[in-house]
Amino acid sequence: MPNLKLTGIEYLCLKMATTPGKSGRWYLNELHKYKFAKPITATSWNALYLAPSGKYRGILFNDLSPKSRPSHGVFTTHCSKVGSYHLTPAGHKKAQIAAQKIGLDI
Repeated sequence: MPNLKLTGIEYLCLKMATTPGKSGRWYLNELHKYKFAKPITATSWNALYLAPSGKYRGILFNDLSPKSRPSHGVFTTHCSKVGSYHLTPAGHKKAQIAAQKIGLDI
């Protein structure tokens, strides 16, 4: 395993700051490439970061995509076809700290 300077959540915040509005799957694939130098092969890898009940959702980032289609869960809620993740002010602060940690200026 390579010697990584950023934690997983720091990397996600930095990636969302530099490329906002991508889907959750895209961000998880980028995180997996950062950690293991190869794309995701399993769909459930580290989904805890972006899960609706995840501890970072709503604090560091939000899914701002329009909720246009009904979900197939127990409750009658709506979900989007593709996510559009954006950082909150706390997420931007975390991204700035992560950028300074590796010598970037965002």
